[in-house]
Amino acid sequence: MNDSLKMFFIALVTSVASQLLLGPYILRLQGIAPLPAGPSVAQRLDQGPTEPTPAPVEPKLAAPNLQGTLVEDARERWQSKGIEIIEEGERSGSGLKPGTIVQQRPSAGAELSSKEIRVIVAGTSETQAVPDVAGKTVEEARKILQDAGFTVGDATPEASDRPENTVLRQTPAADASARQGSMIRIVVAEPAGIEVPKLTGMYLGKAKQAIEAAGLKVGSIRRAEHAELGEGYILKQAPVAGEKVPPGTEIELVAVAPN
Repeated sequence: MNDSLKMFFIALVTSVASQLLLGPYILRLQGIAPLPAGPSVAQRLDQGPTEPTPAPVEPKLAAPNLQGTLVEDARERWQSKGIEIIEEGERSGSGLKPGTIVQQRPSAGAELSSKEIRVIVAGTSETQAVPDVAGKTVEEARKILQDAGFTVGDATPEASDRPENTVLRQTPAADASARQGSMIRIVVAEPAGIEVPKLTGMYLGKAKQAIEAAGLKVGSIRRAEHAELGEGYILKQAPVAGEKVPPGTEIELVAVAPN
């Protein structure tokens, strides 16, 4: 086969292949067949990467209307929503049942920035004299005050020579007028605890060591002249030896002055 015939066959094969591969696209360009829908590859490249669809934003909860509701009922109803209701105070003279919510913050319908709602509740304007519980045991004092319509705070201990758990004083004081349901605070006796060591007759250095070893503190040190005893000899102490005092009590000393 000569070269001219070979070239003819190559041209014929190339033409047929082009018609098979490009024919449909050429017909679409000429309007004979529709182009495929959607952007071309070049258009998609020009548009850049597709932005991800943002996640839906959960709407914030609006404050419910709590006014006119008993605070305990409101807590029970809204705790499942994670809302915490905090009492900030009371208001007397509202004419509502004690414990009824008369004011809230944020107000009803406002957007909650946190799940806390602070409320003012109705109090009672009725007052009465506070019973005298000084000298009573803690248990007796609590019963007397609670029976009178008061609440009792945690007892505050104080070192005393009175019997342990005896009420030393109260706030408000006995016979003072206080609103029913208000809190009465009591101070009760507890054992003094530490026995003061004997320091007289020691010299100052050893006396200081004995004070600190007993869990007490060295207080003021006064100097006094003495013709016979040496410098630093302890002449007096306060509190005296054998007295029971709270931990950390300061012990005052009188020592012989330098010659």
